[in-house]
Amino acid sequence: MATAPAAAPGFPEALETCLREDACVRADAAQLALKLEEVRAAAAQAREGTALPGRLLAALGRKKDPSTSEEAAAISARENVLQRQTRESERLLQHYTGMLDAHLTAYLQTAVPVFLQQSRARVRLAEWERIIEDLRADLRELIKMLGQARNNAVAGYDRITQLMSATAREMFAQSNGLIRSVDARVRQANAKAAELGNLPGVTIIPLEVTINNLTKLEIVTMLREFDRVVRELEHFGDRQLVDLQVPAVAAADALVAQSQAYLAHYREQLRAHYGAQVTPAQVAEAIPLILERFRTDS
Repeated sequence: MATAPAAAPGFPEALETCLREDACVRADAAQLALKLEEVRAAAAQAREGTALPGRLLAALGRKKDPSTSEEAAAISARENVLQRQTRESERLLQHYTGMLDAHLTAYLQTAVPVFLQQSRARVRLAEWERIIEDLRADLRELIKMLGQARNNAVAGYDRITQLMSATAREMFAQSNGLIRSVDARVRQANAKAAELGNLPGVTIIPLEVTINNLTKLEIVTMLREFDRVVRELEHFGDRQLVDLQVPAVAAADALVAQSQAYLAHYREQLRAHYGAQVTPAQVAEAIPLILERFRTDS
């Protein structure tokens, strides 16, 4: 995917606003980190009873060395305040990263066709995957019903007439409905694969004819052939259909990962660009409003 410019012209207003506010939030977080570092150093020196450098005293708003317990307590209180502010700032940073990613995703899906294709690769497969999963579920139901029919065929077999019980014949007949459902799922999966392109097709199994022919065989032959067919169905459901999905899903996941990597890279490019433009005055003006809105929405 081609590298996008650090600051593309024509950004939507909401994206521009989010980038500017994100720059203010990041600048404020950096300032808080420095203040917290300084106050922690002051707290450590106060505990050790050593003199504080003038710049640390200035950061605390004091003009003399905090040699008393009252002054040490003030340092500790200031440290606690900054820690709380830092924790809130970290949550705010996460919030703006999420918002920025949402805005950028919408923008890139419109402005960069390759990004749209890659980012939606997994969504594109969703309906095909659902059809495959439905097909596997239908196969499991069919195998279960065929197993019950087989057991009834053995239990109710008349060796004189060489006929299975009426119950077994009825269960085999009922299985035709599930067989037709499986056939329909196969056709549906193949149609969706053809529509999406670059997806494997599902093999069509002539189950209805096969099962109907089995019921006409002598019991020993029927059971042997029946067990073979069921093993093939189990293998088809548990292995072949999974083997169809795994590479297709892996390829789609790889494309999504590429789009996410591109998004993160582009986001950081933009952050560097907007971060270099923001001024301390803009940060001081924006942060109280941003925090008020964040606290109200949280």
